[in-house]
Amino acid sequence: MDLLQKLNEEQYKAVTHIDGPLLILAGAGSGKTRVITYRIAHLIKNVGVPPFAIVAVTFTNKAAEEMQNRIKALIGPIGESVMIKTFHSLAVYILRRHGEAIGIPSNFTIYDDHDQESVIKDILRDMHIDPKAVKPSMIVEKISRIKESNHYIEGGDITPLLPKFHSFNFPEIFTQYHEKLKAANALDFSDLLVRTVQLLRNKDVLHMLQSRWKYFMIDEYQDTNVAQYLIAKYLSSGTKNICVVGDDDQSIYSWRGADIRNILNFEKDYPNATVITLHRNYRSTEPILKAAWHVIKNNYKRKDKKLTSHRGDGEPIIVCTANNEYAEAEYVINTIVMLKHKEGYTNRDFTIFYRTNAQSRIFEEHLRKKNIPYVVIGSVKFYERKEIKDIIAYMRFIANQHDTVSFLRIINTPARGIGASTVEKIRDAAYISGVTEWDIIANSQTYSFKLSPALTAFKDIMQKLIDKAKETPQHYKLSDICISILHDTQYTKSLEEENSIESRGRLENIDAFVNSIFEYEHLHPQATLDEFLQDISLLTPADETNGTQDTITLMTVHNAKGLEFPVVFLTGMEEGLFPHANSSDTEEGIEEERRLCYVGMTRAKDRLFLTAAEIRRSWGSIHYKEASRFISELPSQLCQFTSFNSSYDLWDGPQDSSFDKFIAESVNKNKNIRNEITSSQFKVHQRVKHPSFGIGVITTIQGQGDNVKLTIQFLNGFTKTFLERYTPLEPVT
Repeated sequence: MDLLQKLNEEQYKAVTHIDGPLLILAGAGSGKTRVITYRIAHLIKNVGVPPFAIVAVTFTNKAAEEMQNRIKALIGPIGESVMIKTFHSLAVYILRRHGEAIGIPSNFTIYDDHDQESVIKDILRDMHIDPKAVKPSMIVEKISRIKESNHYIEGGDITPLLPKFHSFNFPEIFTQYHEKLKAANALDFSDLLVRTVQLLRNKDVLHMLQSRWKYFMIDEYQDTNVAQYLIAKYLSSGTKNICVVGDDDQSIYSWRGADIRNILNFEKDYPNATVITLHRNYRSTEPILKAAWHVIKNNYKRKDKKLTSHRGDGEPIIVCTANNEYAEAEYVINTIVMLKHKEGYTNRDFTIFYRTNAQSRIFEEHLRKKNIPYVVIGSVKFYERKEIKDIIAYMRFIANQHDTVSFLRIINTPARGIGASTVEKIRDAAYISGVTEWDIIANSQTYSFKLSPALTAFKDIMQKLIDKAKETPQHYKLSDICISILHDTQYTKSLEEENSIESRGRLENIDAFVNSIFEYEHLHPQATLDEFLQDISLLTPADETNGTQDTITLMTVHNAKGLEFPVVFLTGMEEGLFPHANSSDTEEGIEEERRLCYVGMTRAKDRLFLTAAEIRRSWGSIHYKEASRFISELPSQLCQFTSFNSSYDLWDGPQDSSFDKFIAESVNKNKNIRNEITSSQFKVHQRVKHPSFGIGVITTIQGQGDNVKLTIQFLNGFTKTFLERYTPLEPVT
C-alpha cells in the first residue's frame, strides 16, 4: 500500500479500480502518467495480476520507454514483463505470431515512407507517367488516409474517397500499389493497423490472445483512429478490463485520423463503465486554468470538467493587441528581456507558440537582433526550409548564372521532367567546353547540345527572369521578381495542385517570404537583387545557436502537447489565423481549433500572454484583422488588456514617408470599407445584453442599412445571428 500514499483522492480511485471498463478523464497537468504507471504497479504488487497479463499501449516509443522505466522504478525488474508498446509495435507483435491465419507470412517486410515512395515511382514509370512530374509523397499520403478510414476497414465502397487527378489515374495506382506490396510480402504502416483489425476478427486468434492478456490500458485515447479503436475493443472484449486515459479537450489531431468520438462515446461502448475525472492540476496557476476553462467550455462536444490548481493564485492573463505583426514580435521579445532582468527567468523558461510555421520568421528575426539564442521545434528555421531555399536559389541563379549549386537545385524544382541523366550530360558538356551549365542551355546551338522540350521551357522561363532582374530597381521591384519566379516556374501552382497538409504549410511559408521582400524593398527602395541576397545571407548563419541549451523555444501549438513552460506566449490570436481559416467553416473545425487554443494555454505554468495584431500582411497585401473569438471568451476579471505600437511604424528600420502613407491608406481603406458595409451602432467584440439570451459578445457584423446582421456569442454557450433593426440590444459596460 506504500505505492498509493502519494496519490490524491481522484488518482487513488483510478489506480485502485480493478475490474470492468474504466475511463480516466485526465485534465491537463493532472498526473496522467503517474496514474497509469501506479495502476499497473498496483495490479502487479498489491492485486497479484501477473505482469505478462497486462498490455499498455501509447503513441510514441519515447512514451512507452518512459512508462516502462517508471514501472520498474516502482516494482523492480518484474516490470519489464509488462507488455508496453505503441499501437504499431503491438500490431507487429501480433501479426508476426498469428498473421498466417489471414495469409500474412511471419517474415513480412515493413515499408516506411521512403519505401512506399519508391513503389509509387515504379508504378508511375510502368504507366508511362514521368515520376518527376508527380510527387510520390503526396500519393502515399492520400493512400494512407483512405486505408485508415472506416469505409476501407469495414470493406465498404471507397470509390467516393478516391481523389481525381487530370494527369494520372489514382484508382489504378491505388490498385497496383497493393499488388506490388503483396508480391513483395510487405506491409506499410497503415497495413499494420488495418490487417491487425482483420486478424482479430478471427475468433481462434482472438481467443488465443485473450487467454493471455487480461488487462488493457490505452493512453491518449482521444488520439486514437478507427483502426486503433477497434484493436483495443477486440482485445478487451473478453474481460472488459479496459482502462482508457485521455482528455477530450486535448483532441487536436483529426487531420491525421484521430476521432474524438472514441473517447466521447466510451460510456456507450461500455455501458457499465466507471468514469473518474482527474481535476487537480499540478502545473498551472488558478488564473491560467480558469481562463482556459472559459474558452473550452464553449465547445458542445466535450465532457464537462473543470480543473483546479494545486499551486493556487497567480498572475493575470496578459492580452496584448499590437498594431501589426512586427509590433507583436517586438512586444513578445521585449517582455522576455524584461522578465529575465526583473524576475530571473532564463531563456529556456520561455516558449513562443504560433498556429502556422510561417509565423516564426518575424520572431526569429527579432531574436537575432537581440542576440538571443532560440530553437525551432518540429520544424527547421525559416530560412532553412526547403521551399524558402528553393526560391532563394532561383534568385541567386538569376543574379549569377555561374552559381552551379543554385542551378542544380532549381533545374527540376518543381518537377518538370528533367532527369538526373540529362543534368549529367549538361555538366559534362559544360566541363568539356569550359563554360557554365547555363551557357550550354542558353547557347545550345553553339555547343551542339540538343534541348528537350522541358529544357527549352526552362531556358525560356529563366531568360525572362534574368532579363527582368537586370532592370531592377529601375522598372521592376524585388517583389515583382519574386512573384514572377513563383508564377512563371509554376512553383506555387504545383503546391496548390498537390493540396496536402505539407504543401499548404509550404505555401504559408512562401507567403511569409514574399511579405519579407515587400518589407525589405520599402525600407530599401533602391536595393538591387544582389544587395538583397547579400543582406539575406547575413540572416542565415549556419552556426547560429549551436552549442547552447539555454534557448527560447519556438513551435506550433500542435507540437506543444505534453510540454510545459513557466512563461507561454500564444501569438497570432486573430480570426482567420487562430482559429485558422481552413478550419472555420464547420462546427467540428472550430471546436478543434478551440481545443488547440486550450492546449496552448494550459502549457503555461506561471504566466500566459495572448497576442494579436490589428493589421497583418499576406501575399503583399495589408489586411485589417479581427481579434480571435477565443479572446472574447476570456472573462475580463482574469485578464489585463494592453496594446503595443511598434516604435518603427510598421517595419523595423528608418521611417519612409511614402511607405507610411501607403500603409495608412491601406489600413484606412480597409477600415472605411468595414464601416461602410456594417453601418452599425455597435462594434465587433462589444459586450451587449439580449432580453432573452442575456449577456454576449458581438463576434461579427455584416450588411448595411436595414440588413445589418449581428452574430453574438452568449455566455450560456449559444451563438446566434440577429437583424440589428429588429433586435432590442443594450450595450454592457
